[in-house]
Amino acid sequence: MSRLMVISDGLVRVERWASRLLVTAFVTLIVANVAMRYVLTRPIVFAEELAAILLVWLAFTATSITIHDRSQIGVTLLTGHLPRPFRHSIDLAVRVIVAAILAVLLWTSLTWVRSPAVSFEQIITTGWPKAPFFWIVPIFAATALIHVLAQLAQMVAEGSADEAAGPRKAEI
Repeated sequence: MSRLMVISDGLVRVERWASRLLVTAFVTLIVANVAMRYVLTRPIVFAEELAAILLVWLAFTATSITIHDRSQIGVTLLTGHLPRPFRHSIDLAVRVIVAAILAVLLWTSLTWVRSPAVSFEQIITTGWPKAPFFWIVPIFAATALIHVLAQLAQMVAEGSADEAAGPRKAEI
């Protein structure tokens, strides 16, 4: 197992715990807000905005996990009928393209999050700066890029897309 795969596997364990915490925080916030609204008639002012932020963080975290697990839906109508070496080449090319896209996303999101325009934005209900909450985009790009690079390293080392890919949850 490559060093990059060990890092990817450790990282996905952290992501799984983070997603659990995000779901727990989201549910707790919504339940508390409902209780405050209907029992005490004093809703939590920032609850809806914070809940939306938690959902965005959860979506990015879960997407990175699915990249690690290769559990996105795959369209294999054409590639499923190709000989194994061609499938391997296509799988390799797709991962290279995804890695390139994630690298560009990482670069541009880091530039964006550190820009002066973002530093002025505030959450309406609390007055907190939005910049810390926007960091999920470069965090996602970095973690997903690590997962894809680990898969690429494994594919190159083993020479077989099928062995490196692992099971897919759903294919069309």
